Amino acid sequence: MAAVLLSLALFATACGGGASDDGGGSDETGAADTADESAEGDGAADESDVGADDAGGADETADGSDVVTAEDDTSGVQEGGTLRIALQTEAGSLNPTNDAFNAGPALLGLAIFDTLTVVDDDNNWHNNLSESWTPNEDFSSWEVTLRDDIVFSDGIQMNADAVIAGLTASLQDPLVGLVFRPAFGTRPVAEVLERVDDLTVRINLEGPNAQLPFYFSTQIGMIGSPEWLAAAEDNPDLDQTPIGAGPYMISERIQDQRTVLVRNPNYWGEPGNIDTFEFLPTPLGSARTDQLLAGDIDITHDTDAGSILALRDAGDDVQRVEDNSGEEFSLLLNAGSAPFDDIRVREAATLAFPKQQYLDFQVQGAALEADTQYSTETPWHVPGLEQADDDPAAAAPLIAAYCADVPDQCTDGRVNMTFQHDVSAENDDLAILVSDAWTELFNIEVVVVPNDQHIFDVFLGVYDVATWRIPAWPDPDIQSIFLSCDTIGAISINYARNCNDEREALISAQRETTDFDERYDLWSHIQENVRDSFQYILLTHTNWVVATGPNVGGLCDATTVDGVALPCQDRGIYRLPNLFLTN
Repeated sequence: MAAVLLSLALFATACGGGASDDGGGSDETGAADTADESAEGDGAADESDVGADDAGGADETADGSDVVTAEDDTSGVQEGGTLRIALQTEAGSLNPTNDAFNAGPALLGLAIFDTLTVVDDDNNWHNNLSESWTPNEDFSSWEVTLRDDIVFSDGIQMNADAVIAGLTASLQDPLVGLVFRPAFGTRPVAEVLERVDDLTVRINLEGPNAQLPFYFSTQIGMIGSPEWLAAAEDNPDLDQTPIGAGPYMISERIQDQRTVLVRNPNYWGEPGNIDTFEFLPTPLGSARTDQLLAGDIDITHDTDAGSILALRDAGDDVQRVEDNSGEEFSLLLNAGSAPFDDIRVREAATLAFPKQQYLDFQVQGAALEADTQYSTETPWHVPGLEQADDDPAAAAPLIAAYCADVPDQCTDGRVNMTFQHDVSAENDDLAILVSDAWTELFNIEVVVVPNDQHIFDVFLGVYDVATWRIPAWPDPDIQSIFLSCDTIGAISINYARNCNDEREALISAQRETTDFDERYDLWSHIQENVRDSFQYILLTHTNWVVATGPNVGGLCDATTVDGVALPCQDRGIYRLPNLFLTN
């Protein structure tokens, strides 16, 4: 269990963080694209690929400027060159089958492995390393056929056996399997994955899942060379030098210092413009920003409020792209144990939270306010669905009733509780704000622990209220793993440990269709259910900024194999082959 928790800490680094990312990172994801043909309106499959329906979203960010870049002047493009990238977090392992990737490792993983599918700007999935995805009538079984020109950087062709080996390793891993196994059911992996022919794998699920291709735009869609994977099982040191089929491959790696990537000569797509990428782990957000402004690095990514504001003020010295569509910074309320197992206590805490004061004095416009898990920049946002807060008078009767019923959890008419966060100045300020606002309702013990201990405690359910950044994924069905009853256990990725049968039924229903309007209606009810369960106090939509020096171009030029535009960046992750330096 200790090894699993250590890997989870790397996966969730700075999930406990707030407006600042100093000392930590983000959530796991891979980049994504969309399918070539849409499903029929009733969700039934035909002989063609099935893709998500168009579901566009707004581009505006907290300050109304999602993309601030110079027009790419390709006449001054420098051939080749070296580009230096500051990473928010370092990877414990670069093996996608045994370590969950947050933003830094996912950026490396995407370059080294690529993914079977990708997701475009309109939240549709597309083929990438795959050629087609064909479901049966009820989406409980899918056949995925690979392109026939994919070769790993060691010269081995990617085939059905390689995909089965990679997926088997992922689903059987105690960490990666914990995250992804719910989508594939509880049957033995040998029954889930079936070789059809040299380039085709059949995936047999326990129930319908019309959104399955979205999963393969993330880490589980990163397939490694089977020879490397087998060797790494015997020699874990090889986890640091993976072999994939992406546009770049490892030339040098000194963990916690730097990783150097060079072009993969066997890459199936257009070769990248840059010869060499040098990745430099730099945990402190202000340090990354200072290095960019000084010209010591070429690209950084950040969620730190101070850094975001500084980069906005830098004018023509930087180009930046902001993304508020992903994670949510929140307070988790542990519904799995007293006192927050009682919904009256959770509702009272939510009502008494001083949201406007928090936004005015701590966020300062660096991120969007969150009332639901999906911001206005996503197609899943529900207008008018609001979280109640700033109403301590309405909270008082709930606490009084609870203390009358459960006096052993109260002292002097106030509920006894802990408020836990990891080490950061922003979280210190938040703890003071909460303590002042809740003082008439709660007896609060503030607990400050290192980031890894904070994450361990949340996964084990050893907390009352905790700061947390809720991870985000390309499709909300993947997000459902954090809401499902099936992911509550000794180690729980349903962080709030709240099981709700009505919500479970809604999650199952949305897996049965590709119709966006039907899914939007179901996810609207899921979001309403989450709000009414009072398991999160949502504070802000995490604002990811990717910023480059003025001599870097191409950040927003990535496309699918069919020329459909991909996002400039997605939660701090972007694609490398389209980047270039100017003279």
